[in-house]
Amino acid sequence: MPGHRRLLCAALIAAQTYSFVPISPEVTALGLKETLNKKGFVRIPGAEFRALLRWKGAKEEDLQLIESGAVHADVATDDGAMAFRQSAAHRLVATGPATFVPAQRPAVTKIPAKEVASAAAAKVRSKRSGNRVWPLTPPAYAASTVPVALAEVQRLFLPDAHTPQHGVNAASPHVVTDQVLIKVTKTGDGDQCPTPEGIHQDGSEVSAVTMIKRDRVTSGGETRLWSLDATTGNYCEDDECRALHPHLPEKPDASLSLGTLTLKDPWETVLFNDRALKHEVEAFDGDRPCSRCVIVQLTRKPLKDGTDTMLRDGSLVTLE
Repeated sequence: MPGHRRLLCAALIAAQTYSFVPISPEVTALGLKETLNKKGFVRIPGAEFRALLRWKGAKEEDLQLIESGAVHADVATDDGAMAFRQSAAHRLVATGPATFVPAQRPAVTKIPAKEVASAAAAKVRSKRSGNRVWPLTPPAYAASTVPVALAEVQRLFLPDAHTPQHGVNAASPHVVTDQVLIKVTKTGDGDQCPTPEGIHQDGSEVSAVTMIKRDRVTSGGETRLWSLDATTGNYCEDDECRALHPHLPEKPDASLSLGTLTLKDPWETVLFNDRALKHEVEAFDGDRPCSRCVIVQLTRKPLKDGTDTMLRDGSLVTLE
């Protein structure tokens, strides 16, 4: 038998063998983290990510509730130019190896100005840099088993030592994770898109975007991952965009692209090292009104300015 056929047969036998041997969640997570470490990002199929959540304690009925979109529908609507988006956040904290617990305090994100566009380089102008205090998620989300499971799965992908960042205490024993529920609804021809700020970073160590529900979406919504050398902000790819936004540059050099993927299935996730790359999500469209519901999880060490707090035994504690 020729060598290449022997290899093919061996591969087929191995595939058949493995198909009857369930892979443990630990082995699955190790393989995914290896990909993350090599590429800077990893795409996790919905069924696989859902299984990891179940392993970490998420109850079936809670997963189904989130999948229905009912919780996202109750999320507060953003103000002003971003009124096409609903967003709210739930914060959890872990100290050392202890299990993540709810902070019982509002989430605060802080993105340096150099990592995100707010004005001229964005299609929709809105302040995005600096400290942002998020409204709380609906009680049904906070009371479910999903937040802790999400946080514990994200923990599997954290590095042993966090990357030094300006304004972040990378040596702290505490880890903060903010789970942002976002629903974007497109009703017209304007720039009603997931990231009108364009290419950016999150000010986190590890970020994850998890698809929950797409309703009447037929095109777009691609996640694009870029090298740190890509210019922060938005850009134009066609004449129509350039007519509306003549100040924006053209699309970055393709050599700076690290990959493009589209999240479609419930719980399908892209997880990435926010210190190693930049990202964006493209506009989507469909039978309007169409919408896209996701959970964005941002994990980092506490800020040095003392704005990260939690309630512990009824007392307010500053995370340092």
